This record gives sequence, C-alpha cells and structure tokens, in this order.
Amino acid sequence: MNKHALKEYIENMDFIRKMDEAFSDLRADYELSMDTDNKKIEELLATHVDVKNQLSNLSTYSLSSSGVVSGLRGTGKTHLLLLARHRINENCFKGNAHRVFCIYINIKRLSLPETFTQETFNRVFSIFLYNEIFKQLAGVLDQLKDQSLFEHFCNLFDGDRQKNKANIKQALLKLLEFKEIARLGNTRLNGLSAGTVDEQTNLHEIEELASSFQMDIGKSGVGLNSEWTQKALEEIEKRLSTSSDFLNYLNINTVHDEIIELLKLLQLKGFTFYVDEWEKISYNADIQKFLSFYIDRILDDPIYFWISVVPHRGDLYSLVSGADLQHFINLDENLIYENSAKDKELCINYFKQFVNLRLMYYFHDPGINVNLLFNNNHNFEKLVLASMGNSRDFGTMLLTCWSEFRAYRTGQLVPGRPYQYISEQMVISAIKNNGEKKISNINNLPKTLKVWNDLENFCTKKRSSHLAIEESRDNIDALSSKEFSDLIYHRLLHLRKSHVPAKDTRVRSKLSIYALNYSSTYDLHSNEKKFQFVTDYNMIHNRVRRYIYNPMEIVKRLQIQDGELFPCVSCGERIMITRMVAAWESNSCPFCGGKIRNES
Repeated sequence: MNKHALKEYIENMDFIRKMDEAFSDLRADYELSMDTDNKKIEELLATHVDVKNQLSNLSTYSLSSSGVVSGLRGTGKTHLLLLARHRINENCFKGNAHRVFCIYINIKRLSLPETFTQETFNRVFSIFLYNEIFKQLAGVLDQLKDQSLFEHFCNLFDGDRQKNKANIKQALLKLLEFKEIARLGNTRLNGLSAGTVDEQTNLHEIEELASSFQMDIGKSGVGLNSEWTQKALEEIEKRLSTSSDFLNYLNINTVHDEIIELLKLLQLKGFTFYVDEWEKISYNADIQKFLSFYIDRILDDPIYFWISVVPHRGDLYSLVSGADLQHFINLDENLIYENSAKDKELCINYFKQFVNLRLMYYFHDPGINVNLLFNNNHNFEKLVLASMGNSRDFGTMLLTCWSEFRAYRTGQLVPGRPYQYISEQMVISAIKNNGEKKISNINNLPKTLKVWNDLENFCTKKRSSHLAIEESRDNIDALSSKEFSDLIYHRLLHLRKSHVPAKDTRVRSKLSIYALNYSSTYDLHSNEKKFQFVTDYNMIHNRVRRYIYNPMEIVKRLQIQDGELFPCVSCGERIMITRMVAAWESNSCPFCGGKIRNES
C-alpha cells in the first residue's frame, strides 16, 4: 500500500501532466513508418501486457505462415502488429537464424481513383507495395549505420566476401528500382486522380547507406557513394521510362518474382506483410475483394500475409481462414469478465498490470501505481467490468475518473471527510460518460438506432444484459448488415462466447452469446433495474441460453420499410426487390410460382 494518497499529488503540475499523458494516447491510428516510430515502440514495449502469449505466438507464426488478427477497435491489433514486427526485424540483419523481414502496411493510406477495375487496382497496389518495401527496408538499414553496418550485412552471407559485396550492390540497385517504379507509376496514375507515394523521390536513406559502405567496399572497386546512387537512379529511370513493358513491373506475377529476387540477394528466408486497418476499406466492397484477390495470387512460401480485421466489417473474399491464412488470433476472447472465476481474475490482473506499467513508464516510481488511484477493489473492478475487456475504453474511463478527481479536489469540497482517492461516484460518472459517447455515434443513424432499441427491448423483457443468437447462415448475414455491423464496430454489442449448445434440445444450432455494452445501458441495469447485468457464467449456462434473439426479424422489418424486401403474399418467402428484378416485375414468385403481390 502507498504511503501517500492521490490527494497529495493534486497540486503537482508535473504529476498532473504525466497522468494526463499516461492514458490519453491509446488510439490506434499511429503513423508507423520505420523512421518515426522508435519512441512509440519503446513505450509499447514497456507497457505491453502479453495476454495468453499472443505477441509471442504472432512473432513466431509470422516467420513461416500467414493468418488473421481479429478484434474490435481498442483491443490492441495495431500495437500487437507493431511489436511483433519490431521483434522480427530487430535481429533480421544481425545474423539471426530466422532471417525474415516484416513489412507493415496501413491499408487506409492507399489512394484509389473514384472508379477502378481489378486491373487498375492491381497496378495501384503494386506501386504502393514497391514503395513500402523500399521505405521500410532502407529505413531499417539506415538505423544500423551507427554500427559496423557492413559487418552486419556480411554476417548474413556465407562464402566469398567479394561475391557478397556484389550481392549487396545488386540489392541496393533493386531497392532503387522499386522506388523508381513507384515514382513513375505514381506519375502515370495522376491522370486517374490516384496517388500512392510522395511526389518527391527521397533518396537520403540509400545515399547515407551507400556512404556507410564506401570506405570498405570502395577499396574493392565497388563504389557505393552518393554519386553512384544518382547515376544508378538515372540509368534505372531511363530504362524504365523508355521501356514499352513498364506496366509489366506492376503485374502481380512480376511483383512476386521481384520480391523473391530481392530475398535471394539479401539471403533472407522470407517476407511477412502485416496488412492493418482492413475494416477502413469496407466502405467499398470492391477494395477488399480486389485486395483479397491480389494477396491470394502473391501469397506463397516464402511470402506471408497477416491481416487485422474487425468482426462483421467486410469480408476476406478470396482468402480462406485456415487454408490461405492458417492461423487465427482473436483478441476479443482475451478478457471476458463473466466467463469464469479464472477469467474474472485474469481480467482484473490484466488491467492492474496495464495501469501499473503505464504509470511506471511515465513516472519511474514504483510507489505510483494502481493503489494510489483506488483504495478499494470494488471501484476498480467496476471500471474493469464496464470496459467489457477493451483496453482503450478502460483507459478513456480511467482518464475521466482522474479528471473528475482533479475537479473535485481543486473545487470547493463538500462538507465532511473529502475523498482522498477516486470514488465510486467518479467511476459511475466516467462509465456513463463513456456510454453516452458510444450512443452519440449512432444517433444520426436512424436504422442502427432502431436495431439498438430492439435489442434493449428484448433484454428488458428477458431481464438480462446477455442474449443468445443461433449460429445460422441467415443470422451471420444479419449480423454483417450495416446496422448490426455499426453496433459491433462502435462497441455497443459484444460477442462473449461462441459455439454454445442451446438449453432447449429442440434447437439444433449452436449459439453465440452476446452482451449489450455495460456503460451504454448503465441506467437500465443499475438505476431503473430493468435487467440484470450478467457477471457470472452460471447465469449464462442456466438462463441466457434460453433467451434466443432473432436478428433477421429486425433486419427484415427495416428492409420492408425501405422497400427493399417484400414478403410473397402466396407463400411468405422474402423477395429481394432490387436483386430479384425479373420475378418482381412479372409478379411471379420463384419459390412457389404464385403471385408475389395482389394487384388491384
């Protein structure tokens, strides 16, 4: 237990600044380019809590296979990818046995024309890929220039050093070629209103790299200085710009071959690409569809891909989980408070460690820890429960608690014994504030709001925060509809457990257990007592498995209201008006042969 209470730090401006920093920077959208993320990597390494060894697993699996990292926003997908990439790459050019290099791709940075075909997309993405390989490989090598770079490089190779030097030169030429392909390709795409790389070709990485080699390699007649770099670039530019088959470099098969050739020159055993922010391209199904096709064609030992996805936010199309993408790491399964007593303990311990590591990183004082903020487990556990296992939501609410405490201590204190720690009322205020923000995200989406109200009404009738959904094809499609997808994306509806047998033996399908967000329904279960928030798996086992919700009903109702769907008057089957145009126009049901609608 700390010797001091939180109130004793309230006028320390340095303490206030560091507390604000510790939990305010939990967003995912970092610019993770190799030359700007060193400080962020240091912070993440110091503050990361490796739940269920998922960082270790991803780092190991990525050396020889592909996969998916799945999780809602705020579960740490980007952080996991960044740390795994760092772990893989930090020894890649130091003679480490695995010799695999990892490239991070933030797919939302890809610029596309307003309209495009698969062929156009392939060319745009090839340009993007060439540029990222150049930037990140050159960036890593540039970071090693303060050491004996040539020795590090040579440690990768066996045999004739003179041959090795020639390989290095060819590898640098290949990187320059990648950069020039990207630049020329980008120039040609300008007419399509698409740009994937910076307009100005920045060669300082290669120039500095060449200078690092010059003293040693230059003696052998392999000069790699700034003059060589510029001359090589001019020759590459001339060859590419006058070549009638320039577009062949943007062909998927050629990209594959170019990557393999670069691997051989560097004597690497593989390239692993981390494709992040997959959900950010779900606004246009063609982007995910075309990118899946591209990856499917280029993915082949020793070229691996890992894709980070948000559930029900688009699809993987050509790529098959378990086959093309062999591994599946699900971050949403990590911290589910109500699954068991063991899971509850894991959840609470994770967030205690989460707080302590971040405070240690910013304060370097073991006395400043979670016990300084809370003087009882009840208040802390209430915040953990409200987070639904989401690190970003937890950090946001904790920061609000801290702000509430500051306002309380620096304002006019109420009579009686003032609070010395974060109080339960401050926790409740933070929880409700978080819930209001979530609801505000769907206030301008009337159809999504109707689905949310339907879920609330169902839970109120059953007097339970949790509900069951049969794992049928129709229900999976319903949950992928925009309205349910929005609720899942904004963390209002949470999957808690899959493949649970139904309580009623007549229900043959397995069930998925979902829960409404704790903070967004706080008044319903805490003040108005309209339903109980489930915190124990026994209740799920004994009661919730009977509360089977049909998401198709509300989706069907909304489609009818919008004129997208019409139930056949003869047999009741659903007629999708915009898809079944011929049947609708002929008023002939394809299911029963009768009339779809009565015509007066």
